[in-house]
Amino acid sequence: MPNKAFSLENNPFRVLKANYRSSAAEISDLVEDAELDGLHHEDELQKARQALVTPKSRLLFELSWLPELSQLQKSKLEELLRQADPAVILTQIDHFPDLARANIAAHLCSKGIASIEVVHSLAQSWDELDEAHLLKFLNEERRSSGFPAVEANQLRDGVRDIRQRHATAAANWIWSLPLPGKGMNDIVEQELERNPEASFLRHLVEMYDKESEPHLAVIKESVLTATAAAKKVSADLPQHIKEIEKLLDAWDSINQPVQIYSQFRGQEEGRSKQLYEIVRKLCLELANDHGRYEEALRLSSALLTTFPELESVAESLKEDITALESLSHQKKISDKLDPLVEACERAKKNASSFGHALRSDGFSESGGRIVSDVVKSFNAARRSLPEPGVAYLVVRDLALSLNNENNDAQSAFILVNGLIELGGGKVPSQVLEKLREERAILHKNWKMKELERQSGNVSGMIRTVDELLVYANAADRSELEVLKAKLKRRTPVNRFIEYIGGWIVIGILLLVASAIFGG
Repeated sequence: MPNKAFSLENNPFRVLKANYRSSAAEISDLVEDAELDGLHHEDELQKARQALVTPKSRLLFELSWLPELSQLQKSKLEELLRQADPAVILTQIDHFPDLARANIAAHLCSKGIASIEVVHSLAQSWDELDEAHLLKFLNEERRSSGFPAVEANQLRDGVRDIRQRHATAAANWIWSLPLPGKGMNDIVEQELERNPEASFLRHLVEMYDKESEPHLAVIKESVLTATAAAKKVSADLPQHIKEIEKLLDAWDSINQPVQIYSQFRGQEEGRSKQLYEIVRKLCLELANDHGRYEEALRLSSALLTTFPELESVAESLKEDITALESLSHQKKISDKLDPLVEACERAKKNASSFGHALRSDGFSESGGRIVSDVVKSFNAARRSLPEPGVAYLVVRDLALSLNNENNDAQSAFILVNGLIELGGGKVPSQVLEKLREERAILHKNWKMKELERQSGNVSGMIRTVDELLVYANAADRSELEVLKAKLKRRTPVNRFIEYIGGWIVIGILLLVASAIFGG
């Protein structure tokens, strides 16, 4: 949309068709000619005359017109402006004097027919402006027109005023774009690369930032509302978090070019820092007071994405994110393990009934309510956890309790063996190795008692030795084979009992060694 920040069309020199050498008398004649033309109202013509015959106001209009252009160039420019093609205009004015070129670019911005390239041309023109050369031109023209010479400080003030109006025109055009933040971001990045010390860029950023104030104020108010709602930690907390993420993105889409420019100047954009502190406070409350690590992590990540230019907080945010990722991961595991842990605790409190059910039906969902609860919660945990081995270790702890606290090696064996079978080929290798070792120990603890009970019953003892051989390690297997051979030769009872007594002692020592099971 066109704006009135800067316009060649309304310049008194154009209205009266005057030039830089027009004297006061000539200007009066031009007013009369313009009245006859009837293109402008009389009041407008008189205001134009007054602007050009008053030395102070004349300087501003001299600066905002087309200094050093010939009448032929001005006529050609009129035709170009009617065509309103910024790309063609830029090509045709590339060799024009700096201030004239800048005025044309600012006019295009005000008319709403600019482009990113027009703004770059405007900035470059200001970089190349030679005030000493301009002062010389104006004073030469004023000598011919009869107006007093321009002082250097007057020119400096006038140039500053025109530059501000140009920056306003460019900023207004940028804000007319569908995505003003993206357009401004492209300009800032390219101008910083081209000439980071350019004075015009600073004025442009200031004017863009001023225009952004009402938009950012609305976003900030919405963030305050959303954070206040999020602090209640109600069921709709995820929705509030999502809203804050969107608001941060909206803020960044507008304010990022200002942040980038501030960062280049070694500063931090103040309003962004305030917004960061508002959301960071919510992150801390969610994590520290409510254990909502996932939501705090999402917000911290959004803050880092939005405000990487705030160097004083970027490192702190990275540390927050690392800590929250760990806490969030642990909480996810804890949440998925809680039902299994609770089921195992109930089993420990009812160890006798739990052991009986295991011995009767094995480790299956049909093994009574207590066993069924453990099996179901175990299956749910191992299928949902990123590291399913943790679920096996929780049930392993239950087996440890049965063996050590309740002296029920048989039930502990059935439980560990059931874990291995239930897992099939999906048990993590390190966990599987450990479970197999402990299954062998538990089996030995159980069957050694059985072997002792079978003392004197050779066939029963041979059967028990065969059962022991199923899970025996290499060292035990060798001794069990010797024992089995002696039994088959029907060793005399007294010598046999003496041998068995010695092996039982070894078994007892191994039973003590089963403390490894708790390792």
